[in-house]
Amino acid sequence: MDHYEILGIASNASSREITFAYRKLALQYHPDRNKTPLANDMMLRINTSYSILSDPNKRREYDASRNKTEIQYSKYDTKDKKDIFNETAAKKGKREQSSSVGRNYVKYVLIVLLTLKFVILEIRKLIRRLF
Repeated sequence: MDHYEILGIASNASSREITFAYRKLALQYHPDRNKTPLANDMMLRINTSYSILSDPNKRREYDASRNKTEIQYSKYDTKDKKDIFNETAAKKGKREQSSSVGRNYVKYVLIVLLTLKFVILEIRKLIRRLF
């Protein structure tokens, strides 16, 4: 979750721009004004982003951790054709490779099922509000 993207501002935005963006989005997504099911979730994200970016100390820490993450991703050379996952799996052996692949599929299936459950519950709430 990138707090700058949530508020729709640049990473070098001033405190005034942060406050302006927060107020604009707060009016747009406030649950009293916006009756969509996702308004509460969006308002929570907006408040969290504003609380971090409006405090100079928290913002400095957030920017530092954000830059550190970007540095870590930039260390991986995408032009390098090695597949690190197959390389580590080859070291473990074929039997362990197939079981680890199976575990990964189980994790992904669980994530998909939980996401579907959430979506279905949100749709049910929306239908109940409409009828």
